[in-house]
Amino acid sequence: MGSTFMGLETGRRALTTNQWALQSTGNNIANAGTEGFSRQRLVMGTTEQLSISLGSGRNGQVGTGVRGEMLERIRDVMLDKQYRDEVTKVSYYGTKQAAFGRMEDIINEPSDTGLAKAFDGFWESLQTLSTNPQDSGARSVVRQKAETLTQTFNYMAKAINQVKTDLKSEIEVSTKKVNDLLQKIHNINTEIHVVEPLGALPNALYDERDRYFDELAQYVDFEKVTVDAQAIETGQMGNALRNAEGRIDVNIKFPNGDKLLAVDSDLPKAGTLTFTTNEQGLYTGFKSETQTYTFDQLGGFSTGRLSGLIEMYGQERDGKAVGEYVKMESQLNEMAKTFANAFNAAHATNLKKDGTAGSNAFFASTSGDITAATISVGSDIKASLDNIATSTDGNIGDSQGALKLAKMKTASIEFTESKTTTTIGSFYQNVIGDMAVSTDQVGRLGKSAAVLMESADQRRMSMSAVSIDEEMTMMIQYQHAYNAAARNITTVDEMLDKIINGMGLVGR
Repeated sequence: MGSTFMGLETGRRALTTNQWALQSTGNNIANAGTEGFSRQRLVMGTTEQLSISLGSGRNGQVGTGVRGEMLERIRDVMLDKQYRDEVTKVSYYGTKQAAFGRMEDIINEPSDTGLAKAFDGFWESLQTLSTNPQDSGARSVVRQKAETLTQTFNYMAKAINQVKTDLKSEIEVSTKKVNDLLQKIHNINTEIHVVEPLGALPNALYDERDRYFDELAQYVDFEKVTVDAQAIETGQMGNALRNAEGRIDVNIKFPNGDKLLAVDSDLPKAGTLTFTTNEQGLYTGFKSETQTYTFDQLGGFSTGRLSGLIEMYGQERDGKAVGEYVKMESQLNEMAKTFANAFNAAHATNLKKDGTAGSNAFFASTSGDITAATISVGSDIKASLDNIATSTDGNIGDSQGALKLAKMKTASIEFTESKTTTTIGSFYQNVIGDMAVSTDQVGRLGKSAAVLMESADQRRMSMSAVSIDEEMTMMIQYQHAYNAAARNITTVDEMLDKIINGMGLVGR
C-alpha cells in the first residue's frame, strides 16, 4: 500500500523539477546576447513507479512523480563542423583577397601615378627629343622622366617589401594565436575530465571550448577526436555520461591527407607550431616538439588564414620560391633589369654631341644587379645632359638615335626568366592581368564560401541560439506546471487535514 503522504512527495518533486526548469529558462534568457552560448533545457523523466493493490485482487503501478535527468545543451556537432569548414575557407580566401588588395593599391593601374604612366611619359619625352635633339630643355625632360620611371620602380619595390614585412608579422602573430588556442583547448579538456566522471555535464566549459574551436577554424583546418569521459554508468550519473562530450583531441589536417596531433589529452600540454624558413626568409615548413615537416612533404600547409598568409608572402616548394608577392617582386625585377639592359644596349650604339659612343649605363643600379629596388639613372646622365646620345652619324642635328630609343616602346624584348619575347608594355599588362585574374578568383571563391558559411551558421543558430519567444513560451509552461503542482499539494494537504482532524468525531 502506498504511503498516505505520497501525494505530497509527488507534488514536491514536481515543484522542484519545474523550479529548476524555470531557472534554466531564466539562464537562457539572461544569456541571449552572450556570444557562443548554447541554450540549455532540463530533461525530465518519470521517477520509479510504485506497485499497489487495486483492491480487486489485481496489482498495478502508480507513478510517483517527475525528476530532472540532466541539463542538456542544445547543439548539433554536424552543423558545427559544416560551419567551421566554411569558416576555414572564408578565412583563407579573405586573407588572400586582402593581400591582393594591397598589391593592387601598390600597382595602382590604371592611374596617373602608376608605372605604365611613367613609361608613357618617358617614351613621349624621347619622341619629343627626336624632333629637336639639340634642345637642352627636351634633354632635361628625358632625364626627368627617366628619374620618375626609376623612382616609380623603387617605390613599388619598397612598398611590396613593406607588405611582405607586414605579412611576416601577421604570420608570427597568427602562429602564436594558434598555439594559444590549442593550449586553451587542452586546459579545458583537463577541467572537463575532472567534472564529467562525477556525472555532471559542464555545459559552460563545452561552450567555451566550442568558441575556441570556432576561432581555431579561422587559422587552420582541423578535425576533432572525442575521448570518452570516464565514469560509472548508474542512475542519473549514467544518463549524464551518455550525453557527455568528453575530452577532444585536435588533429591539424594537411593537403596530402596527413594529420598532426596538436592536442593530445593524455599529454601534460598541447603541441606548438614553429615555422621554418630558408636563407632568403621564405617559409619551408614547420616543426613540432618531435618532428619537422616540409611543405613539399605535406603538399602545403593546412587551409585557413595561416596558409593564405604564407602563400601570399612566399614559400619554398621543390627548391623554388613561390608565392604571390614573391612572384610580383620577381616580375618587377625582371622587367626593370630587362628594360634597363635593352635600353642601355641601344643607347650605347648612339653617339653623343662630341661624337663619342653613348654610355651603356643610361640606367644603372645603386647596388649590385639592376632590380626594381635598385634601378636608377646612370651617373653619366645625371652629370651632364650632353651625355644623352641621340645621334647615329655624329652630326649635331641627327635625331635618328633618339628616334630609335623612342621606338623601343614597341620593340619586342626577350624576357629570359619568363621565357617570353614581347614589348615592355605588353609584359607589364600581362603582369597586371595575372594579378587581376588571381584577385577575381579568390574573391569569387570567398563569396561562395561566405554564402555557405552564413547558411550553416543560420542553421546551427536556429538550433543552439536563444529565442526569446520560445523561452517565454517555455517559461509560461513551467510556471503553470509549478502552480499546478502547488495546487496539487494544497489538495493533498486538505485531504490529509480531513483525515487527521475531521475523522473519528462520531459519538463525541
